[in-house]
Amino acid sequence: MAGRVLRRAALVLLCWGLGLAPALALNAAPLDAELIRAAGLKPYPVPLKGPGFRLPDRKERLRSKTDYAGRVVLLNFWASWCPPCRKEFPSLERLQRRFSDAPFSVLAVTVADSPADVEGFLAGREPPFDVLIDTSEGTAKAYRAAGVPVTYLLDRQGRLLAGKAGELDWDSPAVVRLIQAAIEDR
Repeated sequence: MAGRVLRRAALVLLCWGLGLAPALALNAAPLDAELIRAAGLKPYPVPLKGPGFRLPDRKERLRSKTDYAGRVVLLNFWASWCPPCRKEFPSLERLQRRFSDAPFSVLAVTVADSPADVEGFLAGREPPFDVLIDTSEGTAKAYRAAGVPVTYLLDRQGRLLAGKAGELDWDSPAVVRLIQAAIEDR
């Protein structure tokens, strides 16, 4: 027991040193690591509080992390010029449609794109989720998203549960099982 407490304390100190605030709930049980790995993501040993943000959407309305409180969020950092991002975007759309009636949101944050670049990529298409524009790359830097695509799974309390650098088929059966488990986890 004492060893586990010491390991957790060391992890909390490491996370603080990296600039990531640890989850406040000490008894918060993360999702099953094997379920996360099976979906192609890297599980975090302790749920970490994700940084806040305030970014414009495509209609220039400001959105913040608190707008998604109480929802499981798949936070995807992408760019219109990125071939893997362009390839995975339709699977993000299908995943959101699959969970349209659930407390779940895909949130696509475009990095270093202008609004015109985003509209050019979408070509009149309306994704079923919010697309936010991070022209300064400040939010991507706060989340330590080096490159694109980078995606994080956040729980209903806005804590980071898992992450993935690189492309993924976001509506695969394994990811669907993971999202369903995250939604059911309270």
